[in-house]
Amino acid sequence: MLTLHLTNGDSAASALARSGLPGDIVSWRDLLHDGPVPPDDDLGAFHRVRAEFLASRGWSNEAAAVSDFEQRDARLHDVSAGDEVVLWFEPDLYDQLQLIQILARFEGRDEHERPRLTIVPADCYLGPMLPEKLAPLYATRRAITSQDLVHGGVAWRAFTAPTPDDLLEVTNRLDREVTARTYAADDQVRLPHLVAALRRRLEEYPDIDSGLSRSERQLCEALSPGAIILGKLLTAYQATESWVWLGDRSFAWYAERLSDCARPLVVHTNGSRLIAPLRDTEGRGFWDRAVQLTPFGQDVVRARADAVGVNGIDRWIGGTHCTNAQYWRWDARTQRTERFPRT
Repeated sequence: MLTLHLTNGDSAASALARSGLPGDIVSWRDLLHDGPVPPDDDLGAFHRVRAEFLASRGWSNEAAAVSDFEQRDARLHDVSAGDEVVLWFEPDLYDQLQLIQILARFEGRDEHERPRLTIVPADCYLGPMLPEKLAPLYATRRAITSQDLVHGGVAWRAFTAPTPDDLLEVTNRLDREVTARTYAADDQVRLPHLVAALRRRLEEYPDIDSGLSRSERQLCEALSPGAIILGKLLTAYQATESWVWLGDRSFAWYAERLSDCARPLVVHTNGSRLIAPLRDTEGRGFWDRAVQLTPFGQDVVRARADAVGVNGIDRWIGGTHCTNAQYWRWDARTQRTERFPRT
């Protein structure tokens, strides 16, 4: 029998490799919260879309990304009945999107050909854990049920859909059906963090009042008191999240989007616009430079101006492409999305 451990990235994979636990380890490397995420019925096409996006940001070489996707998917394809796949995923949005992608893959397989699927009850970040702490956690893993696979598959298809309508409906339905919000709260629950992650995804649509996503709003609010260097701004932003999911590369890109637009909201203190580094070697000076809100940025934070109304929008959120011709906003008061332009 083969044991295959699937986890979110290299930090957790490295700890697993030093833990002494039996089995092979595969890192699920893809930040699905950024860029286009279309349905993956055609894996070759899906790999190309994701790899092209990652390469466009300088986060990966396109050919290397495709190769990594193909290798990880081949490992998933090779496991069968009699094997065990152990899922190691954290509560944050980054991990939960990867988790539903994997669950959807297994949902589509014949029940008699599926390996045994289990999930480690992590109410914590796995990457910083000492290797010796992982074996006791592994011993408490819980069996994934057919209903869990359905939940994962439905959530994945809603996330990759061309509108947020299904994602909102699925999030609300799972909110009613999966009542526990931590593993510790219920020794039977397998997907306690999924609802919060999906709702956090919906909050990335521009809001009704200012046209800022939640991430953009939190970034701008951290700048409201005055100028701050970008490294400290990242730390201040991450402190606003219940579960940190936005890494430094994505954060730098989000900050750039608020600066590289018709009317910037964020600029360097000398008035120049931010350009996110495309490679790690370019990033040292970037994080040491101070930035500040522009007067327009201050107005947007106070909902006296609308960022999307002035600067427009061109952003993928999962499978939904928001453009000036058609996009959606999030209404935090009603917990609903609204299509724009209004008809």
